[in-house]
Amino acid sequence: MEQLRDSIESRLKVVLPEDLGSSLMDGVVLCHLANHIRPRSVASIHVPSPAVPKLSMAKCRRNVENFLDACRKIGVPETPSLVSVTTQTPPPAWQIWDLIGSSLVHILCLVLLFVAYSWSELT
Repeated sequence: MEQLRDSIESRLKVVLPEDLGSSLMDGVVLCHLANHIRPRSVASIHVPSPAVPKLSMAKCRRNVENFLDACRKIGVPETPSLVSVTTQTPPPAWQIWDLIGSSLVHILCLVLLFVAYSWSELT
């Protein structure tokens, strides 16, 4: 995880909070990372603003969907577990398990993107 953190921070020139999962939760960093690897692979990124410092779940979900689409464009292979987790309909009420599951999906996608990027550096 530290190697992953170091790679993201050095490529995007940012310092991520201690809790890596929470910093990836809204999909903003993931989308910027995808655009760093392949420019314009994510056309629209929802970002917090001073007026609205926290993104809605719908905007976070859209960022993650945009990131996953970018991963497909870049050539990161889809795995059955990743597809099943990301295509499930969320429950009507916010639950802590949604937060945990979403964090795991973000981390899994980031690891896949990191592997694909590292592999492309070797070729």
